[in-house]
Amino acid sequence: MDRTPLVVAATDGSPASTEALIEAADEAARQDAELEIVFVWEWPAHERHGADRDVLSDYVERIRRDAAEIARTRQPGIGIRTSVVHDTPVPGLLEVAKRADPLVMGSRGRGGISGILLGSVSLALAGRASCPVLVVRTGVPADRPVLVGVAGEGSRPAVERAFVEARARGVGLIALHAWDLPEIPRALREAQGTESPYHRAQEFARHVLGCVVAPIRERHPRVAVEERVVRAGGGAALIEASRDAGLVVVGRHHAPHHFGPRLGHAAIALLHHGHAPLLVLPSD
Repeated sequence: MDRTPLVVAATDGSPASTEALIEAADEAARQDAELEIVFVWEWPAHERHGADRDVLSDYVERIRRDAAEIARTRQPGIGIRTSVVHDTPVPGLLEVAKRADPLVMGSRGRGGISGILLGSVSLALAGRASCPVLVVRTGVPADRPVLVGVAGEGSRPAVERAFVEARARGVGLIALHAWDLPEIPRALREAQGTESPYHRAQEFARHVLGCVVAPIRERHPRVAVEERVVRAGGGAALIEASRDAGLVVVGRHHAPHHFGPRLGHAAIALLHHGHAPLLVLPSD
Protein backbone atom coordinates (compact mmCIF):
# COMPACT_ATOMS: atom_id res chain seq x y z
CA MET A 1 0.00 0.00 0.00
CA ASP A 2 1.30 3.43 -0.93
CA ARG A 3 2.51 5.59 1.95
CA THR A 4 0.57 8.80 2.60
CA PRO A 5 2.70 11.80 1.58
CA LEU A 6 4.11 13.81 4.47
CA VAL A 7 4.88 17.51 4.61
CA VAL A 8 7.05 18.55 7.57
CA ALA A 9 7.09 22.08 9.00
CA ALA A 10 9.91 23.15 11.31
CA THR A 11 8.73 25.67 13.87
CA ASP A 12 10.19 27.69 16.73
CA GLY A 13 7.21 29.91 17.42
CA SER A 14 8.67 32.89 15.56
CA PRO A 15 6.60 34.94 13.06
CA ALA A 16 8.71 33.61 10.17
CA SER A 17 8.14 30.01 11.20
CA THR A 18 4.41 30.71 11.53
CA GLU A 19 4.37 31.86 7.90
CA ALA A 20 6.23 28.66 6.99
CA LEU A 21 3.67 26.63 8.91
CA ILE A 22 0.82 28.22 6.96
CA GLU A 23 2.59 27.44 3.68
CA ALA A 24 3.21 23.87 4.87
CA ALA A 25 -0.49 23.42 5.65
CA ASP A 26 -1.40 24.68 2.17
CA GLU A 27 1.20 22.34 0.64
CA ALA A 28 -0.24 19.38 2.55
CA ALA A 29 -3.71 20.24 1.24
CA ARG A 30 -2.40 20.49 -2.33
CA GLN A 31 -0.73 17.09 -2.04
CA ASP A 32 -3.53 15.44 -0.04
CA ALA A 33 -0.75 14.78 2.48
CA GLU A 34 -0.38 14.72 6.24
CA LEU A 35 1.39 17.53 8.08
CA GLU A 36 3.95 16.98 10.81
CA ILE A 37 4.96 20.00 12.88
CA VAL A 38 8.43 19.60 14.36
CA PHE A 39 10.16 21.53 17.14
CA VAL A 40 13.90 20.79 17.45
CA TRP A 41 16.06 21.78 20.38
CA GLU A 42 18.85 20.32 22.43
CA TRP A 43 18.58 20.18 26.22
CA PRO A 44 21.53 22.08 27.73
CA ALA A 45 23.00 20.21 30.69
CA HIS A 46 21.62 22.64 33.27
CA GLU A 47 18.09 22.34 31.84
CA ARG A 48 17.76 18.57 31.97
CA HIS A 49 16.45 18.49 35.53
CA GLY A 50 14.35 20.54 37.90
CA ALA A 51 12.21 23.61 37.49
CA ASP A 52 13.97 24.89 34.36
CA ARG A 53 13.03 21.77 32.47
CA ASP A 54 9.41 22.01 33.59
CA VAL A 55 9.18 25.62 32.46
CA LEU A 56 10.75 24.87 29.08
CA SER A 57 8.56 21.80 28.59
CA ASP A 58 5.50 23.97 29.14
CA TYR A 59 6.91 26.49 26.67
CA VAL A 60 7.43 23.83 23.99
CA GLU A 61 4.00 22.36 24.62
CA ARG A 62 2.43 25.79 24.12
CA ILE A 63 4.27 26.24 20.81
CA ARG A 64 3.15 22.79 19.65
CA ARG A 65 -0.46 23.43 20.62
CA ASP A 66 -0.56 26.89 19.02
CA ALA A 67 1.12 25.65 15.84
CA ALA A 68 -1.33 22.77 15.46
CA GLU A 69 -4.25 25.16 15.93
CA ILE A 70 -2.89 27.55 13.29
CA ALA A 71 -2.49 24.71 10.78
CA ARG A 72 -5.91 23.24 11.62
CA THR A 73 -7.60 26.60 11.18
CA ARG A 74 -5.82 27.15 7.87
CA GLN A 75 -6.57 23.69 6.44
CA PRO A 76 -9.21 21.87 8.52
CA GLY A 77 -9.23 18.84 6.23
CA ILE A 78 -5.61 17.70 6.64
CA GLY A 79 -4.16 15.24 9.14
CA ILE A 80 -1.83 16.93 11.64
CA ARG A 81 0.64 15.60 14.17
CA THR A 82 3.38 17.25 16.19
CA SER A 83 6.75 16.05 17.48
CA VAL A 84 9.74 17.30 19.44
CA VAL A 85 13.28 16.24 18.48
CA HIS A 86 15.94 16.64 21.17
CA ASP A 87 19.01 17.34 19.06
CA THR A 88 20.99 20.21 17.62
CA PRO A 89 19.11 21.91 14.76
CA VAL A 90 20.89 20.67 11.66
CA PRO A 91 21.34 16.96 12.59
CA GLY A 92 17.85 16.84 14.06
CA LEU A 93 16.17 18.27 10.98
CA LEU A 94 18.32 16.20 8.59
CA GLU A 95 16.93 13.11 10.29
CA VAL A 96 13.39 14.44 10.05
CA ALA A 97 13.95 15.21 6.36
CA LYS A 98 14.21 11.49 5.59
CA ARG A 99 10.42 11.21 5.87
CA ALA A 100 9.39 14.55 4.33
CA ASP A 101 8.48 16.02 0.95
CA PRO A 102 9.03 18.85 1.42
CA LEU A 103 10.62 20.06 4.65
CA VAL A 104 9.24 23.59 5.09
CA MET A 105 10.99 26.26 7.13
CA GLY A 106 11.35 30.00 7.46
CA SER A 107 14.39 31.85 6.24
CA ARG A 108 14.90 33.38 9.68
CA GLY A 109 13.73 32.64 13.21
CA ARG A 110 14.13 33.73 16.78
CA GLY A 111 17.34 33.31 18.76
CA GLY A 112 17.95 31.98 22.23
CA ILE A 113 16.55 28.70 23.46
CA SER A 114 14.21 28.21 20.50
CA GLY A 115 16.38 29.53 17.67
CA ILE A 116 16.30 26.75 15.10
CA LEU A 117 15.55 28.66 11.93
CA LEU A 118 18.51 30.96 11.54
CA GLY A 119 19.84 31.58 8.05
CA SER A 120 22.79 29.25 8.56
CA VAL A 121 20.42 26.38 9.39
CA SER A 122 18.31 27.02 6.28
CA LEU A 123 21.47 27.07 4.19
CA ALA A 124 22.80 23.83 5.69
CA LEU A 125 19.52 21.99 5.24
CA ALA A 126 19.03 23.20 1.68
CA GLY A 127 22.50 21.90 0.88
CA ARG A 128 22.32 18.54 2.65
CA ALA A 129 18.75 17.33 3.20
CA SER A 130 17.62 14.13 1.49
CA CYS A 131 14.24 15.68 0.61
CA PRO A 132 13.15 18.91 -1.09
CA VAL A 133 13.50 21.91 1.22
CA LEU A 134 11.07 24.81 0.94
CA VAL A 135 12.40 28.05 2.45
CA VAL A 136 9.47 30.43 2.89
CA ARG A 137 9.55 34.21 2.58
CA THR A 138 6.74 36.30 3.96
CA GLY A 139 4.40 38.62 2.11
CA VAL A 140 4.62 36.97 -1.33
CA PRO A 141 1.27 36.71 -3.19
CA ALA A 142 0.28 33.10 -3.87
CA ASP A 143 -1.09 33.83 -7.35
CA ARG A 144 2.29 34.64 -8.88
CA PRO A 145 3.89 32.15 -11.31
CA VAL A 146 6.45 29.49 -10.46
CA LEU A 147 9.98 30.32 -11.62
CA VAL A 148 12.57 27.70 -12.56
CA GLY A 149 16.14 28.18 -13.73
CA VAL A 150 17.19 26.06 -16.70
CA ALA A 151 20.93 25.63 -17.22
CA GLY A 152 20.73 22.53 -19.44
CA GLU A 153 19.75 18.86 -19.29
CA GLY A 154 20.79 18.69 -15.65
CA SER A 155 17.92 21.04 -14.85
CA ARG A 156 15.27 18.60 -16.05
CA PRO A 157 14.24 17.36 -12.55
CA ALA A 158 13.79 20.95 -11.37
CA VAL A 159 11.69 21.75 -14.45
CA GLU A 160 9.57 18.64 -13.87
CA ARG A 161 8.90 19.68 -10.27
CA ALA A 162 8.22 23.28 -11.28
CA PHE A 163 5.47 22.16 -13.65
CA VAL A 164 3.92 20.02 -10.91
CA GLU A 165 4.01 22.94 -8.49
CA ALA A 166 2.52 25.35 -11.03
CA ARG A 167 -0.31 22.94 -11.85
CA ALA A 168 -1.07 22.33 -8.15
CA ARG A 169 -1.16 26.08 -7.46
CA GLY A 170 -3.16 26.93 -10.56
CA VAL A 171 -0.56 29.43 -11.78
CA GLY A 172 1.74 29.85 -14.75
CA LEU A 173 5.41 28.95 -15.11
CA ILE A 174 8.46 31.05 -16.02
CA ALA A 175 11.34 28.95 -17.37
CA LEU A 176 14.48 31.09 -17.38
CA HIS A 177 17.81 30.48 -19.06
CA ALA A 178 20.63 32.98 -18.43
CA TRP A 179 23.62 33.33 -20.73
CA ASP A 180 26.55 35.65 -21.31
CA LEU A 181 29.69 36.06 -23.46
CA PRO A 182 32.34 37.05 -20.94
CA GLU A 183 35.43 35.95 -22.84
CA ILE A 184 35.23 38.03 -26.04
CA PRO A 185 35.68 41.77 -26.70
CA ARG A 186 32.75 43.97 -25.83
CA ALA A 187 32.23 45.07 -29.43
CA LEU A 188 31.59 41.46 -30.43
CA ARG A 189 29.11 40.96 -27.59
CA GLU A 190 26.62 43.45 -29.02
CA ALA A 191 23.95 42.58 -31.55
CA GLN A 192 25.41 42.95 -35.06
CA GLY A 193 23.14 40.95 -37.33
CA THR A 194 22.22 37.28 -37.58
CA GLU A 195 25.82 36.04 -37.92
CA SER A 196 27.30 37.88 -34.96
CA PRO A 197 28.59 35.95 -31.92
CA TYR A 198 25.90 37.69 -29.88
CA HIS A 199 23.08 36.47 -32.11
CA ARG A 200 24.43 32.91 -32.36
CA ALA A 201 24.83 32.70 -28.58
CA GLN A 202 21.32 34.00 -28.03
CA GLU A 203 19.85 31.50 -30.50
CA PHE A 204 21.77 28.68 -28.84
CA ALA A 205 20.42 29.77 -25.45
CA ARG A 206 16.87 29.63 -26.79
CA HIS A 207 17.59 26.18 -28.21
CA VAL A 208 18.92 24.89 -24.87
CA LEU A 209 15.86 26.20 -23.04
CA GLY A 210 13.41 24.81 -25.58
CA CYS A 211 14.99 21.34 -25.64
CA VAL A 212 14.59 20.96 -21.88
CA VAL A 213 11.16 22.54 -21.51
CA ALA A 214 9.30 21.26 -24.61
CA PRO A 215 8.85 17.56 -23.73
CA ILE A 216 7.76 18.37 -20.17
CA ARG A 217 5.45 21.11 -21.39
CA GLU A 218 3.64 18.58 -23.57
CA ARG A 219 2.72 16.56 -20.46
CA HIS A 220 1.30 19.65 -18.73
CA PRO A 221 -0.78 21.37 -21.43
CA ARG A 222 -2.85 23.36 -18.93
CA VAL A 223 0.16 25.17 -17.46
CA ALA A 224 0.82 28.50 -19.18
CA VAL A 225 4.55 28.81 -19.82
CA GLU A 226 6.79 31.80 -20.49
CA GLU A 227 10.22 30.85 -21.82
CA ARG A 228 12.56 33.67 -20.85
CA VAL A 229 16.15 34.02 -22.14
CA VAL A 230 18.20 36.61 -20.26
CA ARG A 231 21.72 37.83 -20.87
CA ALA A 232 23.13 37.90 -17.33
CA GLY A 233 24.71 35.70 -14.72
CA GLY A 234 22.44 32.90 -13.55
CA GLY A 235 22.19 34.00 -9.92
CA ALA A 236 21.56 37.65 -10.73
CA ALA A 237 18.96 36.77 -13.36
CA LEU A 238 17.03 34.48 -10.99
CA ILE A 239 17.11 37.00 -8.15
CA GLU A 240 15.67 39.68 -10.41
CA ALA A 241 13.05 37.35 -11.89
CA SER A 242 12.04 36.16 -8.40
CA ARG A 243 10.42 39.58 -7.88
CA ASP A 244 7.63 38.33 -10.17
CA ALA A 245 7.40 34.80 -8.73
CA GLY A 246 5.38 33.06 -6.04
CA LEU A 247 7.88 30.19 -5.86
CA VAL A 248 11.36 29.53 -7.26
CA VAL A 249 12.49 25.95 -7.95
CA VAL A 250 16.17 25.03 -8.27
CA GLY A 251 18.10 21.78 -8.23
CA ARG A 252 21.06 21.04 -6.01
CA HIS A 253 24.32 20.10 -7.66
CA HIS A 254 25.91 16.77 -6.80
CA ALA A 255 29.20 17.20 -4.95
CA PRO A 256 31.86 14.46 -4.66
CA HIS A 257 32.75 15.53 -1.11
CA HIS A 258 30.69 15.89 2.07
CA PHE A 259 32.03 19.14 3.47
CA GLY A 260 29.70 22.11 3.59
CA PRO A 261 26.57 22.91 1.57
CA ARG A 262 26.30 21.28 -1.84
CA LEU A 263 24.55 24.16 -3.50
CA GLY A 264 25.26 25.98 -6.71
CA HIS A 265 25.96 29.70 -6.80
CA ALA A 266 22.44 30.48 -7.99
CA ALA A 267 20.77 28.59 -5.12
CA ILE A 268 23.00 30.26 -2.53
CA ALA A 269 22.31 33.68 -4.05
CA LEU A 270 18.56 33.03 -3.97
CA LEU A 271 18.67 31.90 -0.35
CA HIS A 272 20.36 35.14 0.61
CA HIS A 273 18.76 37.64 -1.75
CA GLY A 274 15.72 36.09 -3.46
CA HIS A 275 12.29 37.71 -3.26
CA ALA A 276 10.13 34.55 -3.29
CA PRO A 277 9.95 31.22 -1.47
CA LEU A 278 12.64 28.82 -2.67
CA LEU A 279 12.22 25.07 -3.23
CA VAL A 280 15.60 23.31 -3.39
CA LEU A 281 15.57 19.77 -4.78
CA PRO A 282 18.16 17.19 -3.69
CA SER A 283 20.58 15.80 -6.23
CA ASP A 284 20.01 12.27 -7.49
